[in-house]
Amino acid sequence: MMYGVLGIITAFAVLGILISKKVEFGLALISATIILLLFTNFSFEALEWVYEILMEYDTINLVAIILLIGLIGFIYRDSGQINRIIKELQSAFPDRRMVIASIPAIFGLMPMPGGALVSAPMIDKEGDRLGMDGVHKAYVNWWFRHIWFTIYPLGLGLIIAATITGVNLYMIALFNVPIFVTHLIIGINFGLRDIEVDKVKSDGPANLILLIYDFLPIIIALSLNIILPVPLALTLLLAVLMLIYQNRKKYGLSETANMLKNGLSKNLLLAGIGIMLFKGTIERSGALIPVIDLLEGRIPLIAVVILGSFAMGFSIGHLPAGVGITFPVLIPLLPIVNTQTVAMVFIFILIGYIISPIHLCIILTLEYYKANMNGFYKKAAPSMMVLVGSIFLWLFLTGTLSLF
Repeated sequence: MMYGVLGIITAFAVLGILISKKVEFGLALISATIILLLFTNFSFEALEWVYEILMEYDTINLVAIILLIGLIGFIYRDSGQINRIIKELQSAFPDRRMVIASIPAIFGLMPMPGGALVSAPMIDKEGDRLGMDGVHKAYVNWWFRHIWFTIYPLGLGLIIAATITGVNLYMIALFNVPIFVTHLIIGINFGLRDIEVDKVKSDGPANLILLIYDFLPIIIALSLNIILPVPLALTLLLAVLMLIYQNRKKYGLSETANMLKNGLSKNLLLAGIGIMLFKGTIERSGALIPVIDLLEGRIPLIAVVILGSFAMGFSIGHLPAGVGITFPVLIPLLPIVNTQTVAMVFIFILIGYIISPIHLCIILTLEYYKANMNGFYKKAAPSMMVLVGSIFLWLFLTGTLSLF
């Protein structure tokens, strides 16, 4: 038993070291899985485990979804469609505050590492017109980029949480809607309310129609998955085909082949495989049983779950990684695996990730605006305290806390 505990400790130590050394998350997880296997089941049976995990429907489905979501984000950027969306936003909304909030929010819908750096220059010009300093611009860029993460069905964090736990993706998103609304209201009050209104002429409905057209592939993909339901991987494939058609002037046969070559990420492939191998190995090895026995009765369970979730998101500074590592560890500790408990764990991983000082969006945004980190956290702290307080209130009102 203690040998298994040593395996868990060693695997997490190696995982932390590799991530700190900027090794790709998928490779780091696969390395940690190999170490766990060596400590818990150094035999041919371990190879059977690996084969079984790789052939499971959940693994194949998750890898396909992750690759297709990454490809969708790549096409939006590579085709220039995302730039058209920003121009349409600027023409559609007369209130410039709506524009500077919408720009990072739109990029938040696209899975791209360091996407805050892409939206930062666009906010910069609008922010100058509205008299915003560097810290204020950084706050708006950071806060509104992450408003969707609690409810967006194509967010990799939510998809990974739903896949690992078996809880319906849309039920988690629905449970999180009040938190999303609160997140948005807090951003408006702390980030936009004190900015002097600067209105310009709007082209109105025409640009809103263009916006809907540009987002139509995603709208149709999610609608088919929710209503019929068609498997998400298939609807995402349809979205890819629709995006290629919308940008058919750019993507001929050879251009499409190059786009697929560049847009299908090997790193995302390894991440999906690594997450499921790590989860499957923990489940099959039973390595966490002695850890659970050790904690039981010594530390309040809810404290272990909440602080553990937050700490993992905070220390890793990467949402899919935090979710992929945390859920396999915490699932055995949950009194029940349902929408409420899964949403709670996900939310606290997300909070830790959002405010982490190694969160790439924070680092790149502050660097771009030449803003002071202390000044940024001083401005961000009241917002985060209100958000966390509202989360605890929601968990209390829904009876989630009482489950522990």
